[in-house]
Amino acid sequence: MAFEQEVTVDCKGRVSIPKELRDKAGLKPGGKARLKMEEEKIIISAPVSPDEFIKEMEGCIKEGAPTIDPLELKKMWSQELKRGKSK
Repeated sequence: MAFEQEVTVDCKGRVSIPKELRDKAGLKPGGKARLKMEEEKIIISAPVSPDEFIKEMEGCIKEGAPTIDPLELKKMWSQELKRGKSK
């Protein structure tokens, strides 16, 4: 079911996410959220769990030429480790 609601952006760029959307996305007060830009849309989602991160990375490291920049993989892994420690 699609849900759409207009919200106001304050002078610091903040918006309030309606409770119904926060609940459905699993966003908790003081918790983290992921932002992703797709064309002119900003997608807000709950952070990726360590298990989801590993699943996303499956197949990225193979023999031969890497399919992803190793430095980018290191950056993503470091961010995931930091998220795990802050929980």
